[in-house]
Amino acid sequence: MKIRNIAPTDLDVVLALNQGALDAVGPLDLERLSWIVSLAENALVADIDGEIGGFVVTLGPGTAYDSPNYAWFGHHFGEHPYTYLDRIVVAPGHRRTGIASLLYDAVEGRSPVGLEVYCEPPNVASLAFHAARGYEEIGRQPQSNGKTVAMLVKPNQQGDTP
Repeated sequence: MKIRNIAPTDLDVVLALNQGALDAVGPLDLERLSWIVSLAENALVADIDGEIGGFVVTLGPGTAYDSPNYAWFGHHFGEHPYTYLDRIVVAPGHRRTGIASLLYDAVEGRSPVGLEVYCEPPNVASLAFHAARGYEEIGRQPQSNGKTVAMLVKPNQQGDTP
């Protein structure tokens, strides 16, 4: 398995993975996915002998991304550098194989990482995964779908948080 950049030929598979995980990530169409990838700091896939086992997309500060959760972190972090983890999805047949950890390893480290996880109702597995990786809740935000997310942050390797 190798972690590599999303290629244009990967977009249909990445979109299908995203749309198959709408209980954890927001919906996309191909145009919006392409736009988000064009803004991304990291847009990576886990390539398992030519099969995509998962993907992650992160954004740095100051992009044109219009997500309210991205804006929340931009306001919270202010001028400090950070990485916003917009979405990560692992294909159902590859869950619990370490792919998520490898994708996180590829994007964590240089800057604090911010992300959100549904907490009302709770995404118990995701909350536990992030707690085990050292993420801490710094706030909550209601979503347009009636759910609430926990805003989580993990310090960078030096322990810096905004």
